[in-house]
Amino acid sequence: MIQRVQSLFFIFSCICSIAIIYNFPVLQNETSSFLLKDHFSYSRLCIFLSALLSLFAVFQFRNRKRQQLIASFARLMITISFFILIFFHKGENHIGIGMILLIIPFITLIVANFFIKKDEELVKSADRIR
Repeated sequence: MIQRVQSLFFIFSCICSIAIIYNFPVLQNETSSFLLKDHFSYSRLCIFLSALLSLFAVFQFRNRKRQQLIASFARLMITISFFILIFFHKGENHIGIGMILLIIPFITLIVANFFIKKDEELVKSADRIR
């Protein structure tokens, strides 16, 4: 259901993840910049899986526990990608704007998880009234 707030955050997380892969450099040195689509296959795979999981979570609106689990896995994929970039490819390169922008999908997934919990509490309180 697109009208739910957490669905909008999942879609925004997916769009941001795909934009980071194709548009923003994650590492830079003095002469060139490195995009995820060209250079870092494992990190690109993790971000792409995070985007797919975010999109899949939109369609799991009937099972809120599964939605929370999917959001957790998507955050894990972003974290793994971040650590792959930091530990294996840092060297003499500098952090680019794409590395900083990885925080945005991570935060949107946290906010989506918050609204899922809020929705779950609303459903439990409505069941209690009946």
